[in-house]
Amino acid sequence: MKLESSNKFLQSSFEWAVEKTKRFVVTGTKNGEINKGEGPRWYGPNRHITDAPTEEWAQPKDYKPAFWAGYFDRTAYYIRDYAHQAAGAYLVGLEEELYNMLYTYASNASEETGWFAPWAFNFDGSVYYMDMPSSDWFVREITAQFELVERTYTNYLWSGDKRYIENDVIFNFIEKVMTVLIDNLDGALLGEKNGIPEGFGDIWRISSTYNERGFHAVEAADSIAAMYQALIAYANILKLRGNAAESEKQFRRAEDLRAYFNNEWSVVEGTDMFAYALDNKGVKRYEWYKNGGEIHGGETVKFILYKKLSYPGERNNKLIDYIFECEKNEKTREDNVESYTYLPDIFFTQRRPELAWFWMNHIINIKDEPHEHKSQGTNGDYPEISFTFVAHTVQGIMGVSTDAASDKLFTLPNLPEEVNDVKLTDMKFGDHLVDISVEKDSVTVKNNGNKPVIWACGFDGNVSSELTVLPGEIKTVRK
Repeated sequence: MKLESSNKFLQSSFEWAVEKTKRFVVTGTKNGEINKGEGPRWYGPNRHITDAPTEEWAQPKDYKPAFWAGYFDRTAYYIRDYAHQAAGAYLVGLEEELYNMLYTYASNASEETGWFAPWAFNFDGSVYYMDMPSSDWFVREITAQFELVERTYTNYLWSGDKRYIENDVIFNFIEKVMTVLIDNLDGALLGEKNGIPEGFGDIWRISSTYNERGFHAVEAADSIAAMYQALIAYANILKLRGNAAESEKQFRRAEDLRAYFNNEWSVVEGTDMFAYALDNKGVKRYEWYKNGGEIHGGETVKFILYKKLSYPGERNNKLIDYIFECEKNEKTREDNVESYTYLPDIFFTQRRPELAWFWMNHIINIKDEPHEHKSQGTNGDYPEISFTFVAHTVQGIMGVSTDAASDKLFTLPNLPEEVNDVKLTDMKFGDHLVDISVEKDSVTVKNNGNKPVIWACGFDGNVSSELTVLPGEIKTVRK
């Protein structure tokens, strides 16, 4: 896969990102380190820590298909990072890695874990003890479980790999998350059931939010938003498995949740801002601010837009601008570069390409600076940075999405003012290989594969009829 653009900053940054992702692939490694963390130290069961890999649980192992997703000084992959790196990982060819990692998460969730997939795994597929020293003391973030459900479906859309739909272990995990896990945590702390799972405290006690630097949010907008997209994914998976009636039920459940969030849960008297959390006293929180090392807002707010939970309109538009200003302001912005990687996703999703492009530039411009977690290296050494830049370019700027099993390609360009053209050569999705050229007023697709591609192109909300692009054929849609 190769990208060309008259904007040489974009082209060179994309080339850097693709090359950087290769550094994080561990597939086929023999006698690789496991359970290693910063220090370096090795972390074992029951919170045992050693300065050398002398224990049996620290002995090197052969790695399975996987890539780094988390701090580069920890020999592990983490759910949040995996979920956000997945699209970029597919685009750079890591299909088997994506499946193996997701299967590993799903197959290690059980009744004993409350149907939570463990937070992190070694590259050999064993549980990473730093984050799960015992079966009753391990990191649990509700948002992450829903993201795994969503990623099961989006991985399928890119790859067409039927294992994501047909594997019974994965489907059992999805069903348990969307039923048992939610029911177990609905009203668990505040005592009132409203269909939303509640967190008991920090990440070791079950957290309702990805924001690990704030107050105790009992219910949080990021887990609600992730649940919304998980319900849509669950409904689509059910449909593909032939259960149309249950699929329709889950689609309705998703829309009911969205309506409840927009019309009731997020409403705060005296302001049109969105509440993003209920604290442990049942008080709605809606202001983004920074207090010492704490950040009140962050992912908890951003996921409202990232997952398309909010309804379009004036209130939504105000939230877009509010998030941009909070992250731009040094007094309120988050401290870790990986938090910025959600911003291009958000602003492209909301059709604000200039704001997205601002953050793509910012991320690349600080990639060589030390990461806040210094032992993991530079900002650019954090894997999420390179993987997401690839996705921001293809999914964001070029507006590409796919349904590989149905041979379908969609384009809805989001070119910023500074980017006049982008050409992507030999992009793979499923069994297809295509070239895509995007300009200000046109998109061209060339089919380099052996099967027809069904292509629909949109500009500013207007979508063309589906076009069939035969093998070897070139077609153009103009604005």
